[in-house]
Amino acid sequence: MAEGTRPPELRDALRDLDDVIAEAGEEQFPAPSGAALANARRLLTAMYRISPRRYEVYPTPDGEIAIDAPGGYGRSVLLLCNSEGGALCLVNMNGAHRRARYLSAESLPNEFVRVNLAELS
Repeated sequence: MAEGTRPPELRDALRDLDDVIAEAGEEQFPAPSGAALANARRLLTAMYRISPRRYEVYPTPDGEIAIDAPGGYGRSVLLLCNSEGGALCLVNMNGAHRRARYLSAESLPNEFVRVNLAELS
């Protein structure tokens, strides 16, 4: 998807991703690695294709990049891309919590992420 043809919600989220390093510095968080940035960029675009919405993207105190898909009504999918190239997916669906940890984010989005993102719609 070319920059000019991206939907505004995705364009804004990718802009937030571009600001993650500066934001981490302002918050005095460790800077996310190049691997975390690359994984977050790829996953953000893939996640948007599964569930188009406004994603919140921000650094964490652990040097991760958070991609938060709020669904409203107590539902959300949060994907954390870590600096070692792995990821953690945290799901909250009406008080039911599920999670999956990945040593490598290369296989994402997998069925777990896809199903839970689709459930937000």
